[in-house]
Amino acid sequence: MKIQVLSLSFYPDHSGIANYSSDFAFYAAERMHSVEVITGYPFYPQWRKRKEDRRKLFSTEYYNNVKILRGYIYVPSKPTLIKRLIQEFSLIISASVNFFRAQKPDVIVVFTTPISLGFLTCFFKKLYGCKLIINVQDFQLEAASSLGMANKKVSYKILSKIESYSYKHADLVTSISPSMYNILKHVKSLPENKIYLWPNWFESKPILKAQNHNNFRKHHNISDDTILIAYAGNIGVKQGLELLVDLAKLFENESKLFFLIIGEGAAVGELKSYAKTKALSNLKFINLLNQTEYIDFLNDLDVFFLPQKKTEFDVYFPSKLLSLLDIKKLVLLSADKDSELYKTFVSFNLGLVSEYGNIDSIYQLLNQILADRNLFKRFNQSAEEYVSKFHKEKVLDEVLNKMKTI
Repeated sequence: MKIQVLSLSFYPDHSGIANYSSDFAFYAAERMHSVEVITGYPFYPQWRKRKEDRRKLFSTEYYNNVKILRGYIYVPSKPTLIKRLIQEFSLIISASVNFFRAQKPDVIVVFTTPISLGFLTCFFKKLYGCKLIINVQDFQLEAASSLGMANKKVSYKILSKIESYSYKHADLVTSISPSMYNILKHVKSLPENKIYLWPNWFESKPILKAQNHNNFRKHHNISDDTILIAYAGNIGVKQGLELLVDLAKLFENESKLFFLIIGEGAAVGELKSYAKTKALSNLKFINLLNQTEYIDFLNDLDVFFLPQKKTEFDVYFPSKLLSLLDIKKLVLLSADKDSELYKTFVSFNLGLVSEYGNIDSIYQLLNQILADRNLFKRFNQSAEEYVSKFHKEKVLDEVLNKMKTI
């Protein structure tokens, strides 16, 4: 097949949607499909372009047998609803040019958000007479509304109509979790034969190496007997990482615990300011790690803290979770009890769980870890059984086979 992939972010971005748009494109090329990618220049999650890309309008790259057509996008340093809409518009313009630079495809696969990308590909679906698949990684309207970024404004209503039009004219609309699938079916009112559960996946591989043990701790002056509790990834409003700062404050006199917040994102400045008011010596911020540093970090990590603030649509499943469970890391989840993530953890016995905001409960769980550092071992078997359903080859082979039938 000739496959075109459209995504706002793509390799070398390595967080969020970029992980999946990149992985899918490279895997499809490995399976001998002809793959072209239409995207912008790298910017995420730092929300800034590389210096070498700042004055570029268009370029063509080749990586892993994939042709990558890049176009100019506006990248705001502090994203707001309006600024994100401007960013989307800039991508629409540059992607439209790149579609004409690309070959005629058999199928277009668009990774959303943003919603407007689906609308754009409806035009090229009709122009080329090809198939269109919209992969919904996030419900942009619901997320914006629940976080107070949109309150039934004119822009909200326009985007809602664009979303409905896109879904109506796509050949297949997919999403990443059962709850998101149900939203497509019951809230977005799509017929069942037009929707498909395409879960996010992970690549199971032995990335942890005994010889790398303590590399990360030595670099950051953290002793071997200290229990290391950390979050690593995008730092946005949705994560609610203020909770980890508050936990560090509760344990500021406990020398056996140390807390890390690793990554970048739109909320990192405010979070650092909040942490500064606590005057903590047991909490450290670290910028986004490269692949080697991240592996060293995982080698030395004891507990991955995963917070998820309550939103109107609690249906999201963090992309990093499957890999953490696969390498048998203890995950401490703090989420709303009605969220899909919370229910999944409880149902499959994947790790320690507390309702978001219940700091007393999390405090007690951390004291359990202090008392028994090997507590996580009782979760290993159930986590292994759960993640086996999401191996990369299994998920993507099924998707590529599905494409042949639409």
